[in-house]
Amino acid sequence: MQTRVTFIYDYKNIDIPEAYLELKIPDMETIVNLQCEALARKHSKIQLPEDQPHVLTDEMVKAEDIPGVETVEDYKNALSYELPITLVSEHTHMLLMNYLIPQLVQRSTFEINDEEATQAGKDYFASFEESAKKQGLSFQETAHLRFGSNLDDGEIRQHLFLLGRTHFMYRILAGEYLRRQGAIFDLASYSSYVKDMAKMSDTTEENVRELVPLHVYMDEVPALIMLDEMTAWLAPKVAIKTDDDVEEPDQTDE
Repeated sequence: MQTRVTFIYDYKNIDIPEAYLELKIPDMETIVNLQCEALARKHSKIQLPEDQPHVLTDEMVKAEDIPGVETVEDYKNALSYELPITLVSEHTHMLLMNYLIPQLVQRSTFEINDEEATQAGKDYFASFEESAKKQGLSFQETAHLRFGSNLDDGEIRQHLFLLGRTHFMYRILAGEYLRRQGAIFDLASYSSYVKDMAKMSDTTEENVRELVPLHVYMDEVPALIMLDEMTAWLAPKVAIKTDDDVEEPDQTDE
């Protein structure tokens, strides 16, 4: 028996705590200035004391060769526009992976082949270890960077194993979710996908097939398509909150 989903919970009915939908930052000007200082430090040819900031110049900005961005003011304006989009996108992805998808899997109903699900957990763990090695980090260092330092090795291993099972079940759910909407994922649709991706990426079909083999297409593409759909639903609900947005307590006349 293969693992299959028998009931798919409507993710739009999952209550998301208000606090999770608030992206708190000091203020946008501070973040923009920090980015400007980082770019100035990258291009600076002199060593300054730690407490003395590098100053960004128009010449440094031009050296980045950003289309339509010639001056420091242009760069700040571009950052002010792009940073909120990037921050919301990153926060939305974090919410999806750490909250919405686990909740969706938990509330849906599956017939589970435990051997398949267990192997998925093991594969996820092995992939995490391999990723750590490629980064030149130990398993513990990588886990603490991703999950924090409050988990011991046993808890980290269990968490990774459960993540692997959850992602495995989500991929099955996503495939069935899209099939119920009329989407087809077979050899014919794969051929169309390869042709479309080759045109979009200005590459060859052979390169696309190498990057996205048939088994990856069947397993991962439905999950990515559903992820895009959930992102489009969730992202508008995320609100950036700065220190200036903190409301003053109501004052009533005694």
